[in-house]
Amino acid sequence: MPEVDPIATCVLRQPKVEDAAKIWQLVIDSGVLDRNSAYLYLLLCRDFRNTCLVAERAGAVVGFVSGYRLPSNPAVLFVWQIGVHSSARRQGLALQMLRRLIANAGHAVQFVEATVSASNRPSRRLFESLARDLGCSLIDEAGFDEALFPNGDHEAEPRIRIGLIPAAESAVDAD
Repeated sequence: MPEVDPIATCVLRQPKVEDAAKIWQLVIDSGVLDRNSAYLYLLLCRDFRNTCLVAERAGAVVGFVSGYRLPSNPAVLFVWQIGVHSSARRQGLALQMLRRLIANAGHAVQFVEATVSASNRPSRRLFESLARDLGCSLIDEAGFDEALFPNGDHEAEPRIRIGLIPAAESAVDAD
């Protein structure tokens, strides 16, 4: 029997408000992602759907990525949060979602930014892989110092910047 590619069985699409509760639950179930309010995920699915994606397999949301274009510089796509269900991890889904998000954004996106804490090695490796795949540099910049977070219970979130994204990458379907 031929082996089925688990990524090929996923449908990547823009989220709908009906996906918000599933995304929120995926965040909770991850045990590692920052928990935002369920209301925030409703807003992301409604107001920022053009810069967000869900990965769906057999009707279940198994991944998501949320982002937005910086209001002060729309050439920058900021990736806010990315999560993959435990059943779909280590299969390249997160990287595929990022590449599709960039492709969907079109020629206008020249840089991808995110903040990644020092302890979040999986996210760091993901963005390093993205930079490598795109043939771009990854630069570390100042982000949010731990003193900016309330209660002192959050580590610093340095900002990473990937770019200059080749026009061909931001204009093709990233299947």
